[in-house]
Amino acid sequence: MAPNSIRLAALALSTDDRAALAAELLASLDEGANEVASDVEWDAAWGEELERRAEEFDAGGVEAIAAEAVFAAARRRRAACR
Repeated sequence: MAPNSIRLAALALSTDDRAALAAELLASLDEGANEVASDVEWDAAWGEELERRAEEFDAGGVEAIAAEAVFAAARRRRAACR
């Protein structure tokens, strides 16, 4: 099947089916990706990461930065790129 035919067929899919296809295609671009992680796997991985970050914060391993300061820095960076 030609790439343009595939694109047109994909665009004719429902929103949910296009989203699932897009996720699978993006995952296939990752080197060594053998399968798409399930929602349960993603939730578990993020839960572990959040726990690790909370423990690091509680132990004083990272400095808290006010959201306003983070957003202001992001706005400055974005403005500098224009």
